[in-house]
Amino acid sequence: MRPICRTVPLLALAALATALLPSAAGARTPQPPAACVDFEAHANHAWRQAHPLPAGSERISRLGQFEAAAAERRQRLLAEVVATPRDEREQLLAAFWAAGSDPARLDAGSAAALATVLAPSAGLRRNRDLPRVLAQSQALGLAPLFEFRRLDDGRGALAAGPVPLGLGDPAFYLRPEPELRALLDAYRAHLQDLLQASGLAAPQAAAAADATLRIEARLAQALATDPGATPPAARLRELERRHPGLGLGAVLDALDADARELVLLHPAYFDALATLAAEAASADWQALLRARALLRLAPALGAPFRTAHAEFEGRVLRGLDSPPDAATLLAERMRRQLPGLLDEVANARLVDAPLRARAEAVLRNVQAAAAARDPRFGEVLIDLAGSATPATDWSGLRFAADDAAGNLLRLERWRQQRVLRAEPLPVSPFPALRPALQFDPATRRLAVSAAALAPPLLGATPGAADYGALGALAGHELSKAVPADDRGLGLVALYDGFEAAPGLRVDGRRTLAMNRADLAGLEFAWAAFAQAHPDADATARRGFFEAWAGLWAQRATPALLREEQQRSTAAPARWRVNGPLSQLPAFAAAFGCRAGQPMRAANPITVWR
Repeated sequence: MRPICRTVPLLALAALATALLPSAAGARTPQPPAACVDFEAHANHAWRQAHPLPAGSERISRLGQFEAAAAERRQRLLAEVVATPRDEREQLLAAFWAAGSDPARLDAGSAAALATVLAPSAGLRRNRDLPRVLAQSQALGLAPLFEFRRLDDGRGALAAGPVPLGLGDPAFYLRPEPELRALLDAYRAHLQDLLQASGLAAPQAAAAADATLRIEARLAQALATDPGATPPAARLRELERRHPGLGLGAVLDALDADARELVLLHPAYFDALATLAAEAASADWQALLRARALLRLAPALGAPFRTAHAEFEGRVLRGLDSPPDAATLLAERMRRQLPGLLDEVANARLVDAPLRARAEAVLRNVQAAAAARDPRFGEVLIDLAGSATPATDWSGLRFAADDAAGNLLRLERWRQQRVLRAEPLPVSPFPALRPALQFDPATRRLAVSAAALAPPLLGATPGAADYGALGALAGHELSKAVPADDRGLGLVALYDGFEAAPGLRVDGRRTLAMNRADLAGLEFAWAAFAQAHPDADATARRGFFEAWAGLWAQRATPALLREEQQRSTAAPARWRVNGPLSQLPAFAAAFGCRAGQPMRAANPITVWR
């Protein structure tokens, strides 16, 4: 599901006006049911009456409310876990969250954390100190220049590879475009803010920021070269002769690693490091190592560091009008640094056995209905709230509720040890707290998040609405698993005839993929519902279609709708309802729509029906 939608204002019902013209005998033709003229407006009338567009807003939508409710649910879940952790996994999450979300604790522990992480770089007086300083940093839980990983080469060979640069992509350092030069200037200013907050005077901080950028630019040039094939493992002594001054052996000794062979990923990067180890001034190395430590730990330090981090992350890197709030940044950081932990806890807390069984029945039935049309649909793996992702063994990891910076260091040490012992690292499941359904063609997996198993996708009680909302969206995503070829091409002309906004038509060709997936998903879901509930009464049958329409309820300004339809790959929400439903004979039967009425196609288009 990327069930984020676009909708249009209420329509002039031309068909209704035509139907009300006097007949040849002078009598009026009976007025068609409103559901048969514009089902989206009919089904969502009550919602719109209850939800006027807020002043100054361009849109309010049912799915936007769904997203907001999911965010509130995340906050409640974290509060419950911190207050009453149920198991060792939740204790880890509770301590990590408590330490990182309390400004007073972060401020109180900042000075001690700084002293700890800056101690190694402070001891670098000459370049020949670099191996010892790197070993101390790595043992502490910092990986300033390189990190270890296991290769998927059948033997699980141990490898050392580059750590990301401060700006990530090497092109940000090397390309001449003005916007990239501006980004580099903003990054330099960010480094200077962090270095000055760490105790350097303004001139020293500026010089240290420039030194950091000089070294990172040299490394970016090396990373921009094609690394070629992965080199074979080499004896550690030989690698140290080839790349002197990096202390590869000293670092592995500091980590108690019994490694005699090592693969160096991206040899050009390590060549550049070895050259810099001999040529760069020791003060430049000291500046780089200090900056790398501050970049890593800034969110877990005092207020000046956290503010600088939020400003750079939010305004510069993401282009937001204001920095994300601290809780959002912490949750995002947990997903990057502790992949899977928050999701495992959320999947367990939010999805009990009855809810899981209910959702799984809908998904399996929809898949079975699709597989009856093409067996390839049956080969898709359904990952319901993490069911297809192996749980992580978190043993050996400990966090303290009053030491956010220390927790980051403990986490990195734990991760390094798992790599060195050839133990599996955490696998990040599909995000549990973001309401979404998504088909991944690479793994042929249909993932459904825990947060999706709530209204309006699943109602308070089982029934037809489960199939009309969750089932139809699952069918939409599932339809992507098998090429549609020339199926449903009549949708191009159909949607070309729809009005997206006054004077603007829907682009049937650009929106074909989404329109076809909507119709296919409804075909699968209706077949599954009819098979599972052959005796469903009229109310239940209508409830199926009302659930689909309810997903797309919204109010939006005409200007926003016009702007979106210039580029959108999805039709406006009105036509995501009326377009596919008008092609389903089951819909016309459920609402008594007659031939000639807008919601009953004379020659229905099909995809997989």
